[in-house]
Amino acid sequence: MMGSVPSFKKNLGAPLRSRKAMLETLFRHLDMVRLSVGAILMVALVSCTGLIDGGSDGLTPQQRDAKARWTRDALPVLRGNCTACHDGSRAMIQFLEGTSDAEIRTNLMAYEPSVVNLDAPGSSRLITKDAHEGPALNAEQTSALLQWIQAERSAEATAPGTSTPTLVIPAFPITLCTSGLPDNAAGTCPTNHVPLSMIQEIGDTLPGAEISFVAQGGLTTTLYLTDIKLNGGTIGANIVHPLFVSRPAMGDPIPDKLDRFFNVKLNEKPAASNTIGNGAAAFVGFLPTDMLEIHFKEVKMFQPEATGGTPTNTCKELAKFKANVAPQLIAANPQSCISCHTGGGNGKGALDMTGVNAADDATLLIACNQVRQQLNLVTTNTSVLYLAPDPGSATNHPFKFAAATFTTFKTSVDVWVQAEKIAP
Repeated sequence: MMGSVPSFKKNLGAPLRSRKAMLETLFRHLDMVRLSVGAILMVALVSCTGLIDGGSDGLTPQQRDAKARWTRDALPVLRGNCTACHDGSRAMIQFLEGTSDAEIRTNLMAYEPSVVNLDAPGSSRLITKDAHEGPALNAEQTSALLQWIQAERSAEATAPGTSTPTLVIPAFPITLCTSGLPDNAAGTCPTNHVPLSMIQEIGDTLPGAEISFVAQGGLTTTLYLTDIKLNGGTIGANIVHPLFVSRPAMGDPIPDKLDRFFNVKLNEKPAASNTIGNGAAAFVGFLPTDMLEIHFKEVKMFQPEATGGTPTNTCKELAKFKANVAPQLIAANPQSCISCHTGGGNGKGALDMTGVNAADDATLLIACNQVRQQLNLVTTNTSVLYLAPDPGSATNHPFKFAAATFTTFKTSVDVWVQAEKIAP
């Protein structure tokens, strides 16, 4: 039998099935064979080359899983539902552009404003965009994309140095407003001040810079924030993509499922402040008694050469806003919304409706853009525009409609809201 070993060595280049058969034959006769050290080594080599899939591709198991899910699960969903508009044939929305599977993935992951969010996969706009000019994804398709994004998140975690680290203000308690107006300058509603210096990597490099907001309990599982601002402090501050995350006492953290500030790039001068997004948000699923974290893609000092500000979600259906929304905001029920939200009261800081009663469309469009920021176009019933004046909600808004009047208000406004939801 010792003479059989060289012949086995000669056949290492045989097809995998043949090599497996030779191995089986060899091990069946181990009682008759005294293998040399070299033969044992070659058996090990045969076992390790070809029998373990992907062993020499340089990828971690997590990266290999993400790659397989992209090709097998995610890409077919995107090709079947999204590429007709997003493959580069239409400007500004070409996040699926590419000539190969790998190139499409690279462009999708790098697209700005981001449509894939590895920090909060469920909030990725790739899967939260409901029916629009394109079709809505069904549950199976959404699940396939979500599992791929989660796999990409795991893959990124196994490849340190290949991604931009997330900067985090660690969990902090919230002081809730229990009475008074959310934006009352007299201070009957306390303002939360959260220093950027709490971020370990930032420390004291941005003195006085902070995120501030007023918090209300709202509904049982809804945290309602108003007057959300970046304050520049002594030398100014620049932030990119803040993500609010609830930290329950027990269980996993809960990121904002809408990732509503995904396109925020705010560059604030020293000793100045500016609202983040539209300055207000209703975080459904956040218990008001739990602590918060705030994650950022970037935090640095004010950039004099950069253009600051927050990209605006542009009002697409101005005609419907003009016909169905503006009259409701102007009407006295028993007071008009604009009596507080155009500077006559304390509501302008939370939502500026200036221009909603303008005769020209250019000015009206500015108001439409502001009001649109108050919409949740995934679950429209949880829009701040509805929750604030709803007599059935627990928000501490200073004005509530009568039940019948609110129904009339919401029915009319919803004509515009639903049109915005499906607008391209």
